[in-house]
Amino acid sequence: MNHIDNDGPERHQEVTREPWPRVLKYWRTISAEAFDDATKAEVISFVQATTTTIPQLQRAISGDADAAIGMVMHRKTPSAIGVRVDFPMTLLLSCAFEDPGAALALSHKLGEMPLEARLRTKLATSWQVASLLLSLRRPPNGRSRN
Repeated sequence: MNHIDNDGPERHQEVTREPWPRVLKYWRTISAEAFDDATKAEVISFVQATTTTIPQLQRAISGDADAAIGMVMHRKTPSAIGVRVDFPMTLLLSCAFEDPGAALALSHKLGEMPLEARLRTKLATSWQVASLLLSLRRPPNGRSRN
């Protein structure tokens, strides 16, 4: 079971005693079209194994795309990427596999991230295209995985 505690004593300073799971980096390293079913399942399993008492996080973990989008859209662009960026972006990624709005939000946020310019453009464009493709094949109602 995964537990992310953002209210602990190290809230203002990330302390890494063990390496974070690699799945937290997928949103910033793998383009939309490169996700196969196994990798998508890995992301979704990681997210669903996470526990929290925070209602918005609970909704995002259960597949509520609006909650996941709300967690990231109004955040300032970070100067560096750590778990406080990786975790909510991974929640958004898990919704972006099926929700065009989440894919578009992921594209938008990727375009703002402190990544190498070519990678940032490649990833943002891939999720913009994914958003368009998802919107063509999916009815606009129902935004939750469950």
